[in-house]
Amino acid sequence: MNLPNYIMKYVLLISTLFLLAAIPLQAQQTHTDHKPSYRKWQDSYILDKIEYTKSSTICHFRFVCENGSDGIATVSAIFYPPGGDHPWYIKGRNIRKDYNLKAIRNVRRNGVLMKSNVTSTYSLPALDGRKHTVFSCEVHFERFDNDLTSADLIEGKGQEYNRQHFNCFNIKLKTWDDPDLGEDKDSDSNIAEFEKKYNVNSRKNIAPKPKPKPKPKPKPKPKPDPKPIVKPEPEPEPKPKPEPIVKPEPKPEPKPDENPYKIKRLHRLSDIVCGERLVLDNVQFHDNSTKFKGMVKGKKTLNLIFLYMREHPNSTLVLHGYSDVFGNKERNLELSKARVIKLQRWLGMYGIGLNRINYEYHGSADPVLPEGDPINRRVEIEVVCDGRDNVEVESK
Repeated sequence: MNLPNYIMKYVLLISTLFLLAAIPLQAQQTHTDHKPSYRKWQDSYILDKIEYTKSSTICHFRFVCENGSDGIATVSAIFYPPGGDHPWYIKGRNIRKDYNLKAIRNVRRNGVLMKSNVTSTYSLPALDGRKHTVFSCEVHFERFDNDLTSADLIEGKGQEYNRQHFNCFNIKLKTWDDPDLGEDKDSDSNIAEFEKKYNVNSRKNIAPKPKPKPKPKPKPKPKPDPKPIVKPEPEPEPKPKPEPIVKPEPKPEPKPDENPYKIKRLHRLSDIVCGERLVLDNVQFHDNSTKFKGMVKGKKTLNLIFLYMREHPNSTLVLHGYSDVFGNKERNLELSKARVIKLQRWLGMYGIGLNRINYEYHGSADPVLPEGDPINRRVEIEVVCDGRDNVEVESK
């Protein structure tokens, strides 16, 4: 019997809908990629593995922080929760869509669990006495769309091109039947190879070797009675010679002033005083650029500012940007503005709220050395304290 055309169309439509509904259910299977494929800025971080559950996609992330040469912890790892100042997010490539952070869980430092769930901005200092400290965590996102095949893991909105951030680009998102998912041994081998470069092992707490017990000392043999010693007659003491006259050594000539510009510099936490300007001479820029120069010392200086602002939550900060005297004045003014804004954002990444950081830019005005010098390309800070912070500073 032939059915009417409208009934045949209805049956075909229902069948098609059932088929389309079955496809994502079949593809939404749980699996783990033990051999992630991606591109990154630096060698100091890796993706251990990517775990696909029915409701989430979990990136197992690992990175290394380096302390100063003296082994004293000078850096901290900062983790921002969902909705925080600079949370991680996934940026789709073949599908123009962003996937927001759901949770950061199981934060570990050298293999020891420090935080099971990050619900507010969490700062974790590196370990004293070690050159390198390994941090690891699980970064949870919503389950990706089935047809998303490539994405970028970005550490903070607006930081897609920041080479100081832990960004993973062009991550290949694999399905459950991909032949290159690998096994547990592949991710374990990747972690071991990564940590071997930094002489650390976060997956094993190595107990110190027990000290060997001292061997018992043999009992001394009895010595025979010594023969009596005949003391010689004492010789007459010689007359003391007059002490020579020692001329005083000439005083060394004073060294040239290591601080030719008469303004204080920030080298230690005690240098910060409310209302006084300090030069950040360890935070340097390349000529005619906003790129940082020599950031090992610069990070130590920024960490001092972060520690002070954390201990004085009611204080605010003013950044003053300058340029050298050469070149076009309008260009120098814009260059000093760009540099001071970059430093404001950098401090914001350390965990200082941007509402507590103001800035001013002066271009080539008020140079330290009028004839021209790299010190003119500088940033100065000025801490503004309210009444409560003034009391704290005076009591210390």
